[in-house]
Amino acid sequence: DVLPILDLLLNLSQQTGLLIDLHYADSDPIQLANAQQTFNTHITNQTNLSIIYDETIDLYDSKTLEKIPIESFDIIFSANQLQGNQDLTNSLIDLRRLLVPNGLLLLLELVHVPLYFDLIFGFSDQWWSSSDDNDNNRALNNIQQWTTLLEQIEGFNIIESTLNQNESTFIISQKTTSNEILQTLDERINQIWLIFTKDDDNNNSFGHILSSLLPCSNIENFDIRHSTLDTICFGIPVLLTTYKQVSIIFAWQLDQVSLNENNDDLAFRQNEELICGTLSRLLQTIQKSSPHFYPFVYVLTDHAQFNNDSNLNIIASPFIGLARSLITEYERHRLKLIDLQISLNNNNNQSIFIHTLIEYMINSRYSTDTCEVVLRLNHTNQNQVQHLTWHYEMLHKSVDDNDEQGKSKLEQISIIPKRDTDQKPFRLCVPQSRFLSELTWIEEDREKLLLTGMVEVRVHCAGINFRDALKSRGLYPHTRTFAQSDEDQPKVNQDTEPGSDFVGTIVRVGPTTTNYQVGDHVVGTTSLGAYHSHIMINSQLIIRIPSGFSLTDEQLCGMPTPILTVIYSLKYRVHLQAGQTVLIHAATGAAGQMCIQYCQYIGARVIATAGTEEKRRFLREYYGIEHVFNSRDTSFVNNIREILPQGVDVIVNSLSGNLLKESIKLLAYHGNFIEWGKRDIYHNGNLSMFQLRSDCSFHVIDFTGLVDHLSPLIRRMLEEAIDLFVQRKLRAVEPTVTYEPSQIIEALLRCNSGQFMGKTVFRMTSSDQPLNIHKKQSNSLLKVVSDNTMFSSEVCNQGTILISGGFGGLGLTMSRWMIEQRGVKHIALMSRRTLVELEQPSNPQYDDWLRLKRTTTEYNAHVDVVQADVTNFQQVHDLIQRFQKTCYPVRGIIHSAVVAEDRTLNNLTQEHLSLVLPPKVRGAWYLHQATQLLYAPIHFFIMFSSIRNHLLEVASAGYNAGNQFLDALAHYRCTKLNLPALSISLPAVSGAGMFHRHKEMLSTLSVTQGFELMPTVTVFELIEYFHQTQKICPCPVIFAVNWQTLHRNYPSLATSYLRKIVDQRYKEMKFGQIASSSSSSGKNNSIESSMNKKETIIERTQSAVARLLGAASVDRIVIDRSLVSQGMDSLAAVSLYNWLGQETGIYIPLVDLLQGLSIETIATLVYNKLNEKEQTKSSAAKEQDSDFELINENEVQYSNTSTYTGLENLICLHRSNQNNTSTLFCITQISN
Repeated sequence: DVLPILDLLLNLSQQTGLLIDLHYADSDPIQLANAQQTFNTHITNQTNLSIIYDETIDLYDSKTLEKIPIESFDIIFSANQLQGNQDLTNSLIDLRRLLVPNGLLLLLELVHVPLYFDLIFGFSDQWWSSSDDNDNNRALNNIQQWTTLLEQIEGFNIIESTLNQNESTFIISQKTTSNEILQTLDERINQIWLIFTKDDDNNNSFGHILSSLLPCSNIENFDIRHSTLDTICFGIPVLLTTYKQVSIIFAWQLDQVSLNENNDDLAFRQNEELICGTLSRLLQTIQKSSPHFYPFVYVLTDHAQFNNDSNLNIIASPFIGLARSLITEYERHRLKLIDLQISLNNNNNQSIFIHTLIEYMINSRYSTDTCEVVLRLNHTNQNQVQHLTWHYEMLHKSVDDNDEQGKSKLEQISIIPKRDTDQKPFRLCVPQSRFLSELTWIEEDREKLLLTGMVEVRVHCAGINFRDALKSRGLYPHTRTFAQSDEDQPKVNQDTEPGSDFVGTIVRVGPTTTNYQVGDHVVGTTSLGAYHSHIMINSQLIIRIPSGFSLTDEQLCGMPTPILTVIYSLKYRVHLQAGQTVLIHAATGAAGQMCIQYCQYIGARVIATAGTEEKRRFLREYYGIEHVFNSRDTSFVNNIREILPQGVDVIVNSLSGNLLKESIKLLAYHGNFIEWGKRDIYHNGNLSMFQLRSDCSFHVIDFTGLVDHLSPLIRRMLEEAIDLFVQRKLRAVEPTVTYEPSQIIEALLRCNSGQFMGKTVFRMTSSDQPLNIHKKQSNSLLKVVSDNTMFSSEVCNQGTILISGGFGGLGLTMSRWMIEQRGVKHIALMSRRTLVELEQPSNPQYDDWLRLKRTTTEYNAHVDVVQADVTNFQQVHDLIQRFQKTCYPVRGIIHSAVVAEDRTLNNLTQEHLSLVLPPKVRGAWYLHQATQLLYAPIHFFIMFSSIRNHLLEVASAGYNAGNQFLDALAHYRCTKLNLPALSISLPAVSGAGMFHRHKEMLSTLSVTQGFELMPTVTVFELIEYFHQTQKICPCPVIFAVNWQTLHRNYPSLATSYLRKIVDQRYKEMKFGQIASSSSSSGKNNSIESSMNKKETIIERTQSAVARLLGAASVDRIVIDRSLVSQGMDSLAAVSLYNWLGQETGIYIPLVDLLQGLSIETIATLVYNKLNEKEQTKSSAAKEQDSDFELINENEVQYSNTSTYTGLENLICLHRSNQNNTSTLFCITQISN
């Protein structure tokens, strides 16, 4: 009843979904505080209405109003605030400046002052400011005077008024939308927009459209190609003094060079020096100028935020990390990050999108809830723009105590396939994670029933097509019902059944099958999966291999799909004739080479493309093809038109996107376009029908479907192919690379890379090399095998773990833990420093190194110290290649290289960024590139980021720029390439890492950000757990913080999403109850009364521990022995920590619990704390300084604080990848 305006706004937001920012101004602090208290009772749990309270605004002082952004309010409402104003005209002009075009100025003002008003308002000095007692001096006498004044100041096109019975009038003034009038107004004349973008003459360019739509005629452009730092640093201060308000759009990143194999160094240097360096210098220049109005700076990026639909432009990610960190050092709420996820070359939607962008920039100026946003077009309505923001989600671990035995390491058996296959049949098991590094062979039962027309074949060897690599990774495109599981798919679509081409021997023949007999040597193809030691197959899909055949089994087993695809395409679909011209794209693969050979046999002229000069040279020299062009860009189009102005008769295409669209333009009259690729088809790509106007045909070849539906034709084509090989018209492709079954991961990695030539095959039952297969134990074997164990047998015993920045304390400590606790045998420590430097007593890590040396000797492990610069690609490549040639290839990567040198914004330089960024950024990228190019069988790829990238304290911008790149690379590898990757945001780790080297930093951050130390063992075990969840969470954050400290600093937290999670965690932890006195908490009183005896505490704790450790009975838990020695790991310790806090209100430091306390010692600590609370009657959660000195692992150190709130309910958070759907998750108590 007393707040009608607020109620109206709430109703409006609820009915329309509008987000409303209300700016409430009152120069009286007491009135402002009362209003805040009253308003808060009305807006509890309201998310669409936010209120800013401001006591600095004075309607009588133009200087204070100039600090408010021009044209930033849709509605301004003033009630009796202008009475007695000596300069009413200027006050109204000031208010008009703040209104957006079409905005409303609503004034409730007196038009007549009765005498009794002197009694009411006479306490105000302003009321008596005039010496004349005439009422007209304290109020305009009539409505006409108000109307005249508003008309005189210009800028309003509608002025209406309504007189009410309380001697006042309600005046409605609407600001004009006429651009001609607006440009003459003071607010437009005295503002300027600075645009940092490419200044093209093209009217459809982003910069040109942006300039044309901005609500300002004063626009200055800083072109990325021509602007220098000196120009910027000289020009900005001049503009800040010339104009009252300056707005800046920094969009240089939109024109940044992207990462590819040829320009990595250029892209990194441009990112470090030009993009990041210029933004830093720009903000420095503004700060040094100390302007009256700090400009809003809008930082635009292109696909830099990693949600599911982003193209993930990872080179832009360091810039995001830098800009996000600088939010804390620039003027509050005036640095905005906007990620554009749209193709800016799409002219159909560009104007709509840029208009929405400008609208968002203007509307966001008073928003304190969002500093980062993603703008993209709606998938279903391309005329709508979506706004996305990210948030934290809790990553829960579901623990099933009854399944621990099933999750134990599976029993393996070793077989010689050539000798043992019939007794121990096996097949390839594709893991649920779809990581190639987790493929394994498992024992399989052979089918007993053989149907009519079927035969059983023992597979000697099998070919690998690119389709098989994609299926194994879960990336092969096909249509399926939403959320339908893989096992419910038709078998041809199942990702778990890769393989189609094989050579083998028939071991059984079904009823009525007369054309084959046991012992026949056959070749064939199947759509149901060929990576089995024995397969059941329709006899129409195989053919007997003639005796004395010219190809070996290995050469022939990879041929069916390539040659049959070629014959079907060229003979049965386009009826290729001698003399016709055929363009074959990407011609060095098996299908491409078969196509070349078939065309040469027919007498057709061949033109080819390939992606590298090496491949193009191979085609010229091996096949004698005269015209071979580049398939990586569209240069082949002009090259072919020069030699064939009339076009090409047949195009065999496996390219996609723009390359496909350009290729189809090369068709001659009556031409045929053969589409072998799948990407554009399943991506529903658009195709211009105009290009087919000359009686052309477009053929989509789906060989897999052909196998299923036209098996007689398959048989006929197999016969034709074998005849061509017998006649020596066709020959094996080159090279044919053969692997053993134990090398299946390396084989698929080679095929997956897309860089290879020829054919990849592997032996199965013809192999005489040992093969480890998992013994079949139960029907849940698939589930068990799919469990993603970080330290598998291959990693521990047959591989090397490479640690960059290996001389750091974290690398050395983790190496020792991996050897002692996980049985790792080979580790390579990579560093720019030498072994001699490591072994100097003055080295801070000298003691860690000595401990590691003792561990390697004791556990018979090997640690190789290698000198290499992780920022030098060639050195990284050569190092990994060296290990690839040994028996212990690199199977795990841990990237911990870092240069830790913090600088505030004022001291940030391009040179500093070029120093701190490369170890993290280039190092991670070069490790990724080298392992890809060398087909390294990587099982895990771990990068150490930092929690500082989320808490965003001052001086961390350069450091966090590198951390953001690690997160982006992990997301890119997992979601785009389906490769293992983790970027873990680590907290302060006890005894290791950057915070251990910089204790003064940790002490400061403990006070300001609530940082807490975390035991190294707990961190390492969490890393193992994250490895299992990397598919859903490649960038976990370990928030080891004191939530109470963070909540105390709530108003100063940098981002809205951090404030949200802090508020959520604070409420969940019930700090209010913990911090209240014992006398005010009935619950705690009851707890303490029930725990007033030490024996009771021991008994209840013993019972809780028994449940946590799964003991058969309470008696199995010994109260005077260390709980660690009785099987308590870090997760159980966290559960005990939480239980103690909930039951007693006392939190024993997790570090102490993991140091080996007994139940008796725990009970003593709890009992003493409870007595202390009872005696002092003081707060149970009094903050005390913490000692961050290194904890001696062999010595128990008890915490002196009354409570420990740093790690209760230890949670791991990640940014949600889902933006349009609800999150489904299961919460399971660790203790249950």
